[in-house]
Amino acid sequence: MGLILRVDIDKPYGNTTLVRKIASKLVEDFYAKPLFNSFGYLTHFANFLKTCNDYNVSGIMYHRICTIPNEAVMELIKKGNHKIGLHAENTRNLETFSNELNTFKSLLPDKNIAVESFSKHGSGKVKIGKYHYAPYEAEKYLEWAKQLNLKFPFGNEIGENENDFLQKNNFHKSVFWIERDYRSSTFNTLEQLVEVASIHDVGVLIHPCNYDSTKNVADDFHELIKMAKEKKIEWRLI
Repeated sequence: MGLILRVDIDKPYGNTTLVRKIASKLVEDFYAKPLFNSFGYLTHFANFLKTCNDYNVSGIMYHRICTIPNEAVMELIKKGNHKIGLHAENTRNLETFSNELNTFKSLLPDKNIAVESFSKHGSGKVKIGKYHYAPYEAEKYLEWAKQLNLKFPFGNEIGENENDFLQKNNFHKSVFWIERDYRSSTFNTLEQLVEVASIHDVGVLIHPCNYDSTKNVADDFHELIKMAKEKKIEWRLI
């Protein structure tokens, strides 16, 4: 059993400075497609991938259309044996989702890369982008996954206890967020996470933009890598 790393790549330019925040928002909402290699596109994500690769941590990288990997990032993804999935925004109905998925696949620089799964952008509380459909409807996505021969392995819920993190029918309804603000008051420590991961697979969620901009996110991720190694807990792929 072990840890399954889910990485949601939200920001094309990260959020470490005001300029990067504005650039990310402009591309997300008004251009909507990646500006490959311009103005430091995905450099924060590349740095995160280098950390993962240095420590042999493989994960599933979920990209929005505005954060599709360029060739340099794609090489890092291949080097680390990572997988690529869609971080879906326009989930209003099956047609809008399918259109987004097809656009995503068409823009990938390597057409031989399989897109096997997807995650949902946002947790249903607020609309966080022009193309974002806010409601979070996990049961609907699981049905779409069956119809399209995809996987929807992770929900966006915050686990309150060990049982919330257990996989049921190939689905983890809750993930452990590396970002501390999205942990519950009852299940919130890396020690608790590692204890469960020694018995069952647990999904772990991180956003590279926050890894790059928030010290405690980076610190906790590095500490988790260390703890997993000490406890001989594997990083697994779906």
